[in-house]
Formats: sequence, C-alpha cells, structure tokens
Amino acid sequence: MWYSTGMKITALEQQATHPERMNVYVDGHFLMGVSATVVLKLELAIEQELGPEQLQELQHEEALQQAVERAYGFLSYRPRSREEVRQYLRRKQTPPDVIGPALERLDHLDLVNDRSFATFWVENREQFSPRGARALKNELRMKGVEREVVEDIVDDEQDEERASRAGRKKALSLVQISTMDFLTFRTRLGSFLQRRGFGYDVATRTVRALWQELRPDADEEDESIS
Repeated sequence: MWYSTGMKITALEQQATHPERMNVYVDGHFLMGVSATVVLKLELAIEQELGPEQLQELQHEEALQQAVERAYGFLSYRPRSREEVRQYLRRKQTPPDVIGPALERLDHLDLVNDRSFATFWVENREQFSPRGARALKNELRMKGVEREVVEDIVDDEQDEERASRAGRKKALSLVQISTMDFLTFRTRLGSFLQRRGFGYDVATRTVRALWQELRPDADEEDESIS
C-alpha cells in the first residue's frame, strides 16, 4: 500500500455515475470510494487526519454499508428470514466479521424479523398454496426460524380449513371426470393432500366432505385412503 500511517484527507468528491457515493483522497491520492452515508456517519472532512485506527474503521464501515445495501436488494422482493439473509451475504462473499453487524443493523431497522417473516410465509401459503401445519413448520424451520416462533405462528387447529381450501380445486377437477368413483377420488385427492403436509385423519375427513358436497348423489364406499 502506498499510504502511510499518518494521512490527511485532501478531497471528498461525489462520484459522477453514482451520486450516493464519494471518492476519498488523502495526501493528494485516491484512497477509496465510500457511501455518502459512511461519510456522514464518520463525519469525514477535508484536512481530517486518518491514522491506522481511523482507516480501519472507515474500511469496516464501508464493508458494512455495502452488506446492508446488498441485503436491501435481497429483501426488496419479499420478506426473508434472518438465516436467509445470512446465507445470501455469505454467497456474496461478505467478510464474516461484517455479517453479524449487518444483521444487527437490519434488526434495528426492523427489516429482518423472523416472527414477521413467519407470519408472512403462512399468510402467503394460505392465500396461494395452502399447506398442512406439518409442512408449514418444516418449511419455516428450513428457513432457519426458531422452533418457538414456528410453534407460535402455525396453528395446528386450522388444518381442517386449510385442507378444504387446498383440496377444493383438485376435487373440482376430479369430479368433472365422468367415470370418477369414490375410490379413485379418495386415492387421488387423499394422496394430493398428504403431499401438501396434511395428516391421514385430516385428509380422510376432507376427502369425504368434498365428495359429499360435490357429488351428493353418488355412492360412497367406506374404505380408507391408500
């Protein structure tokens, strides 16, 4: 490195193509580009002395700001769990000593909140692709959400309602088949519901309820879901 242990800031210039970033010059030489947020936070000014500790702080704050800005982009598409953000920053080769502070900053801004994320995830599934409590809990745990949060958010008692919503579209398509009988309906819809994470008992009751609702005049044979 060309710079010495004692340096003085000689210029702070806004970048032409990235107005939110500044070029820092010390002793007449370009040192580094940094976010304007970092310049303001560290109160950088022309004629300010930069010793080894100040330089290290500047480099760390810039790396931290870059990590936070990467996370902003990642979070702009949908809410994410804390672990998802952690893994994303690792994939982006963020220095390990920066990831923790970046997550703390995102926590402070309430941009990473596993309870809010879990609520979003369950509501999204409810609206677009209902799943059983077992499947929802597995999905959230795979996202790194703590078990206590998962148990608070996912209500097992709602599985009957979820199964009815999840199976209705499939059931409607099945009963349109002229040769459809209860045994075939039960096997196909029951398997569908079980793949969605619904237990045997819930799937059995849902299959029977939907068959009776959609084919009230058809015969029902009393056999279990295979």
